Amino acid sequence: MTVLLFILSVVASSLSQYWQKRAAMYFEENPQLSAVGKLLSFPMILGIGFLGTSAVTWLGVLSQWDVSVAYPLLSVNFVIMLLVSKFTFNEVILPKQWLGVMCIMIGVGIIGGAG
Repeated sequence: MTVLLFILSVVASSLSQYWQKRAAMYFEENPQLSAVGKLLSFPMILGIGFLGTSAVTWLGVLSQWDVSVAYPLLSVNFVIMLLVSKFTFNEVILPKQWLGVMCIMIGVGIIGGAG
């Protein structure tokens, strides 16, 4: 059950980051929006909703796993968001960024194996 909560937390966190980026793009395209208009915009509401979902599921993970294992595993978000940035936002990913992601994946594998 805790593994499922962890997966939900990672997915919700990644979706939150995605929608926060979409919100930032929306705000840039609509500079006339008021603060309330920004807060109530569709991408912002989704970003906040997924952030809340991530926080709640993360609490479930922390209630069952040691933080010394759980928190480093959460860095899998870096990998997901690098891929999202490349394939969704068409950002250029430099070789050193791919190398960094490979290092993160190795580290997550080591920690996950130890946990």
